[in-house]
Amino acid sequence: MRRVRVASAAGLVLAAGCYSYSPLPTSVPAAGMRVRAALTNDGADSLANSLGPNVVAVEGDVVRADSSELTLAIRGVENTRGERDAWRGEPVEIPGQFVKGLQQRSLAVGGTSLLGGAVAAGLVVLTQVFRGGGTLQGTGGSGTSAGH
Repeated sequence: MRRVRVASAAGLVLAAGCYSYSPLPTSVPAAGMRVRAALTNDGADSLANSLGPNVVAVEGDVVRADSSELTLAIRGVENTRGERDAWRGEPVEIPGQFVKGLQQRSLAVGGTSLLGGAVAAGLVVLTQVFRGGGTLQGTGGSGTSAGH
């Protein structure tokens, strides 16, 4: 049963892991890839009816892409003030001339490992607390005070 809990915790850490963005290795992203597209000023203005006012970047899953257009299932948008709004995967077509830059999302191994270690340590502590009747057993001291 303990292995199941540890495996479940590890799965949660990977699913909710830390992600970072890096430049695309190719000029056209593959379908299914999660990307962040920075918009040009003209793009932000032209797509305001679809994305909302003052949107400078969109994040989503590539539905279709070629050198002239990018269709994303939008997961979120970011405006000029750095505020982010979540979306539910609605598809939006973005003409290529409106994309200033593209980055791909990838798992940040270092951050996810650190998060995984913290979760594992927390599970160990909780297991000890519940198995030990709510107390942790220390290794230092004799448990008696001087003079008694």
